[in-house]
Order: sequence, then C-alpha cells, then structure tokens
Amino acid sequence: MESTPPPGRRRGRPQRLPEDPHPLASGVVGCDQRIAWLLTVSRVLGPDPELARRDGFIAALKARGIPVDASRVSRWASGLQPLPNRVAATYEDVLGLTEGSLVAVAGGLRRTFGTGPSPRDSAAREEELSDAELDQLMQLTESGGGTGADWLRLADHFNRFDRVFLREAEWTALCRRLVTELGSAVGTAYVRRYEAAAAFIRHPNARRHLIMAVGQFVTHPDTQVVAPVLNLLSEVPDSAAAALTLRMLGADSDNKYLRRAASSVAATKLARGHFDEAALPRLESHVLGALRRGESLDGRLDAFDLAVRLPGESWQRVAPGLRTRRAFQLVEQARAGDEMIPAARAASVVAELAPAVQHETQSHQAQEPDQMLRRLLREALFHSHKPRRHHAALLVAASPYAPAAAHHLLQLACDPNDLLAARAWTVLMRVGDHSLCDAVVRRAVEDERPSVRARALVNVGLDGDLTPEHTGAVAQRYDAARSIERHATLFALGMAGAPELPDFAKSDDAETARAAQWWLDQGPAIHDRDVS
Repeated sequence: MESTPPPGRRRGRPQRLPEDPHPLASGVVGCDQRIAWLLTVSRVLGPDPELARRDGFIAALKARGIPVDASRVSRWASGLQPLPNRVAATYEDVLGLTEGSLVAVAGGLRRTFGTGPSPRDSAAREEELSDAELDQLMQLTESGGGTGADWLRLADHFNRFDRVFLREAEWTALCRRLVTELGSAVGTAYVRRYEAAAAFIRHPNARRHLIMAVGQFVTHPDTQVVAPVLNLLSEVPDSAAAALTLRMLGADSDNKYLRRAASSVAATKLARGHFDEAALPRLESHVLGALRRGESLDGRLDAFDLAVRLPGESWQRVAPGLRTRRAFQLVEQARAGDEMIPAARAASVVAELAPAVQHETQSHQAQEPDQMLRRLLREALFHSHKPRRHHAALLVAASPYAPAAAHHLLQLACDPNDLLAARAWTVLMRVGDHSLCDAVVRRAVEDERPSVRARALVNVGLDGDLTPEHTGAVAQRYDAARSIERHATLFALGMAGAPELPDFAKSDDAETARAAQWWLDQGPAIHDRDVS
C-alpha cells in the first residue's frame, strides 16, 4: 500500500462527500444529497486546483459579486437543505461549465423524485427577459438556431407566469420544433431540451400543444426515434396523456418500438399514480403478453418494469398466466428489492467498478471512498425502475467522473453475460465519451450478440462524429443483420448523417427505404455548439 499520496494530490483530511441516506429499495431518493454531491464533485474534482479549495472557490464567488462565506458553501455541500437552481447556475458560471449542464440535471432529479421547487425557486436567474429579448429568443428557437441553453431560458421565462399568451400558431411552431430537436439531440443538448419540454408540458398554456406535437412525432408511420420524445407523457397526470399512452400499448400498433416505449412510459405513469383503476386490465394484459414471450430479460425490460409497478392485486392476476417460473421469479425479486439481478451480484459488480472509476479520476486532495458514486453506478446499471436508472446515469454523466466511468463501462460491455453487457452499453448512452469512438465502433461491428450489438450501434449514433471508414464498416453488416440490429444500424447512420443513407433510401426493401428517408428528413444528431 502506498505511504504517500499519488502525484498531484494534496495532503490533508480526506474530502467527505454527501451520501443518500435512503435504502435503495425504499422507493425514496435523496434529491438534496444527490444535487449537493454533483455540485461538490464538480468543484473538488474539476480541473482548477484553486477552485477545488473552499477558500479559493469563495474568493471566485466574491470576485463575481456573490456575497458568500464558508458556512454558506458548507451548507450547499452538506445536502441538508434544498438548493435553488440559482445555486447550480452559480456553480456553472464560476467553474466554467456549460450553461444549464448542472441546472438541467438537478432540476430533472427534483422534478422526478422530489416535491419540486416552487416556480420562484426554480428560476436559474433572477432577472427576467425584456420583451425584445423574448421576441429574439422565440425567433431563434423556432427557427432551429437555438441551443439547449436557449430553450432553458425560454422555459425559465414562461415558468415565471401562471398564464402565457401566445398565438396558436406560435405555440404550435415552438412545440413542434422542440419535439423534433428532442428526436436528434445528444448528451447535454438532449438533457437541456428535455427539461425545457418538461416545463412546457407542465405549463397550462403549453401542455395541449406539446402533447399534440409528441403524438404527431411518435405516430408518424416511419418514425425511428420514439422513447426520447414519448417519455414526456410521463411528466403530467393529464387524461389525454394517459389515454395516448394506453392507445400506443395496443396490439393494433405495427411499431414494436412504439409499444416498447409506451410500456416504459406506462410504468412511470403507474408509479406516479397517473392511471385510474379502469386502466389496470389494459396494463395487465400488456404485461402478460410481453412476459410470456421467450425473450431475454433485457429484451423485455420495459414490460418487466411495468410488472414490478403493478398493484399487488393486479400482479396476482397476471402471475398465474406466465409460462416460465423464471419470469415470475425475476419480477418477484424486483418487487421485493427493486433490482433486476440478485443484490449480492449487483454489489459485487459495483464493488469493482466504482473504486476503479474513482481512482482514475484526477483529484487535487485526498478523497474518501465515494459512496454516492457507488450508489449511482449500481442504480444506473441494475435498478428495476427506468427513471431511477436514467437519472442516476445523468448524475454520473454530468460529473467529472464521466470519462473514467465511460472507460470502465466499455470494458464491462465486453462481459460474456448478455445482460451485464447490454446494461453497460445502455448506461454508456448517457455517459459516453467521444475519445472512445474507435473502440465503440469496432465493438459494434464485431459483437455477434444481436441485442448487445444493437445497443453498441446506438452508442455509435449518439457519438455522431463518424469518419467514412466508421460508417462504411457499420453499413456493411446491414443485409445479414436481424431486425433489431438493422434498426440500430440506421439509427447510427442517420445520427451521423452518413453518406450511405441515400442508397438505403433507394433500397428494394420498403421498410429499409422508408426508415432511411425518415432519417434524411430528420437530419443528423444535434450537438450544441456551446457544449465543450
């Protein structure tokens, strides 16, 4: 064991980071502790050693005219009190981070699992937009020239008012543009737009227009991206949103990706109490049909999530109809412990992963083992409820741990266990690192497991910045691939704006031709210009 600190690390008392005090299976999320953790690690693990020191950070705040002292910064870092979005915006400004990168993640976490701040507290900035600034911002976003930060500013402005009066055509144009961009936005660009859209759908004047825009986008007969947009229906208990979700679960839908995404949304809405008892027979029927199929757990994960959220009496009606004891045991295990694999196995995987990620991440001072990092990685990989997995991954992705986490998740994606590999690829969709692009493409081309390879191909598309050699290698295996791999291949090529797309759009196979044409119309991945 080393008797001296590694190079570049400061001697002294180890930094103690906030922890979530709630048991993993409790159903309760420590939002305040998680947000405090994100802000703290962004500072102490950031590139500037002066800002990593509390006195250096306080000096930087005072230089910007922000009156703070050590006790206030200590309270921010403790996780013992709610932090307004203005505090997260302050950290972004002082640490030189992308505007909205912390605000959006913190806001989404609190909106999903907390009581949510009041509109006044949720404002990231104190000053309101002038009429001229608002007109300019609306023109910018509606024309497609805005970044995620611009959409957040617009949503922030609307949230200050109980009523926002725009012409019908203006609401329609704004909501359609935002939903369309959600279908292609990546990383921070997506997270910021999603938070703006979540604010829109909760505002009484924008809700109807946004739900209509979501419905039009996902029900297009050739749409290739569903879940990133359809998830918005889980944000409100609106009866129209519930009805649309149930309709998309129906067997009359020819788009299996739409049904799968609707199953995920239904699980979230059920957990939030958005369905009445009359919806339960439809939900039970869908779960029974999905879990009776002979697919792997990974292939049925959305229906599995829905089964775990069913009320006890509903699950008792579904369980006898399952064909395999294995499906019953998996759901029973998750209903008891909220993880998709045995707890001992989940703990073992993360016990190796978390210390490796922490060790590889540069630190300016001694650090205790980061228990929150361990908790977030475990939830991101193995929690049975998708919102828990999603927001845990977003917290890691927004932190300085992201590059090291991506590196080690890519190693886990090579695991011979299909479920572990697929889960690693899925977390990489949120935490990906462009420096790993060559390795990701290589594994996406070489992996022989269809469901695992499909997730690898989605990661290729989320990177977006591919060379002609990359797109050529991805396209080469299309004809011999299964349906799930073909869909993911076109996603990768579409998000990259690949030169092979026009040829696919002329394919003799009608499904291939329509899908490729949809991507040509939609356009490539959106990587905001202000994201470093």
